[in-house]
Amino acid sequence: MIFGVDYYPEQWTEKDWDEDLALMKEMGLSSVRLAEFAWGLIEPKEGKFDFSLFDAILDKIQSAGMTAILGTPTATFPPWLFKKHPEIVQVSKDGITRIIGTRRQASFSSIAFRKATEKIVTAMVKHYAKHPAVIGWQIDNEPGHEGSDLDYSPLAESNFRKWLKAKYKNITSLNKRWGNVFWGVIYTDWSEIPIPGAHVASNFNPAMIQDYYRFQSDELISYIRLQADIIRKYNSNIPITTNLFPSPFLPVTDMYEMFKFMDYTSWDNYPVWGNQKEPFPHPFVSATLQYSRGLKNKSFTIMEQFSGVQGHDTLGYLPPPGQIGLWLLQAVVNGAEQIYFFRYRTARFGQEQLCYGILDHGKKKTHKYFELKDTIQKIREFAEDVDSVMYPADVAVIHDIENARNYKHQPLTDGLKFDPAPFAKVGYDIEMATWFAGTNILNVNTHYLPSRADIDLTKYKLIILPLYTMFEESFVSKLHEYVENGGSLVIGYRAGIKDQDHWMVEEAVPGKFAKLAGVEVHKFEAIGNDTTSLRMGLWRLKGKKFCEVLEPTTAKVVAKYSDSEKFYKGTAAVTMNQYGKGRVYYVGTSLSPESMPIFFRKVCKDIGIPFQFLGRSIERHVRHGKKYNYQITMNHSMKSKWVGFKRFSPYGFEITKLKK
Repeated sequence: MIFGVDYYPEQWTEKDWDEDLALMKEMGLSSVRLAEFAWGLIEPKEGKFDFSLFDAILDKIQSAGMTAILGTPTATFPPWLFKKHPEIVQVSKDGITRIIGTRRQASFSSIAFRKATEKIVTAMVKHYAKHPAVIGWQIDNEPGHEGSDLDYSPLAESNFRKWLKAKYKNITSLNKRWGNVFWGVIYTDWSEIPIPGAHVASNFNPAMIQDYYRFQSDELISYIRLQADIIRKYNSNIPITTNLFPSPFLPVTDMYEMFKFMDYTSWDNYPVWGNQKEPFPHPFVSATLQYSRGLKNKSFTIMEQFSGVQGHDTLGYLPPPGQIGLWLLQAVVNGAEQIYFFRYRTARFGQEQLCYGILDHGKKKTHKYFELKDTIQKIREFAEDVDSVMYPADVAVIHDIENARNYKHQPLTDGLKFDPAPFAKVGYDIEMATWFAGTNILNVNTHYLPSRADIDLTKYKLIILPLYTMFEESFVSKLHEYVENGGSLVIGYRAGIKDQDHWMVEEAVPGKFAKLAGVEVHKFEAIGNDTTSLRMGLWRLKGKKFCEVLEPTTAKVVAKYSDSEKFYKGTAAVTMNQYGKGRVYYVGTSLSPESMPIFFRKVCKDIGIPFQFLGRSIERHVRHGKKYNYQITMNHSMKSKWVGFKRFSPYGFEITKLKK
């Protein structure tokens, strides 16, 4: 287990370096991340490289008995490159051309940018390939963040047309599969196809928009792959990663495909940001951590772990004593085996002077320093013993990149509209996290996995599949086989009705799942952020966003609509169908966060999955270790809580050793 910190030696003097490294070691840190924004320092003029600053700090790191992960510095490029190639920047959907002075402004479709990237990355990797302090490479920094995986520049438009030609081979095929006969948009030449940007009538063909998102994903992935290939060529013995903001922050890029050619996943963990009045609920944070673990189905790294109040231009919530330490433990419990805190000392100048770190603008040891030091000491034995791969789970929630893209441009209801702000309030993955929370709040270990072809469903007693509107035939077949052989499946509303070309099926909702679910849907409505009432036995539930009136064919009714203001009061809202040796639950609405655990309590009881509801703020996991197994209980409340006969202080936790 590695505990480290993000460090920016270029912002401090050499005297500071010695003092900082000593304080890091005293705190229990053994590694640093460096250089992810240093292109202009390393290559101040085209082709003239200067590694002296990072040579000096790496030598000090080695002398201190510490290690480093180096970032390739391509998230920002130097002014000389923009001056020489002003066309390399992106254009926003609204037609605004990016300029120098920010970050993530380069077009991944730019040949000039890719060539400049090859030069800086090659020089840097060759220079540090044999440095004994370097234990890893981070490619770029938060690739795709801040909307940078959506480029509407002339370069992107040109490459989009090439991408379409490679996919469809001829224009007739494209017209047919896009359904261009509608509205008479029949293209006769590839050069006629625009980018689906913001226009007076911006309701472009959804198949076109979906392909544009796929293209943008491929552009970014190929750019990251370019760097990975260089690192492998000159430094093949060092593991590679990149740090990401998962969806909803990156709803376009296929992160599963990106990490196929990397050694491990890295995630930047900010449970609260900017002017938020309160952090995300703890199940949402666990969902993002499990997302990261699930991309490669193994342990991962936190490359930026929240350590102080964060914001670019506004600040908000101050974590009470104990909470940043608890977030650290939560990350380890969910599968992180390397954690780098962002950041060591807060910058006194520049764009991130409001991104507070472990230390503030001065050098005085802070409450954050002591809290994290104390937490590291308390959890180190567990963190180093726990099996970095084995995370047992009976349940898996399946997310799907094609549906993330689909709901971005066709959200169906106001309650699912995507908010491009850094921390969106609604959208595909906010909905997905709500479903994940249904079992997480019952303290059932739950995986969060992509709908990849090689997924082994048989490892799980229960598969949860929300918002699977756009289906892939082979995955549908895999689910049928899983249920027939005894598995249990929960399907969400609007499932199985649209193919990969955006064509709606002729069958009624749930389309490809109609026989499996034993229901048909002929009436439905979007209710946005309003709520409706349901009755499940003695339980009263709430639904939001969308309501389907279920008509069972072979299924049994589990819950009915009970809202007296709805004409469909008394009709089925949730059903269960026996299919082969297994069973399928179909949920025709978006259950509220309070209702999800009640529904999944019934599901777990039905199929024999052990669960424990210990209170809304209590999270419990079971992990396997080399010496012991562990039960970890965390109180995510600023109030004391009793769990059985054990009293947990605010943001307190307990790690209990279990016999193997």
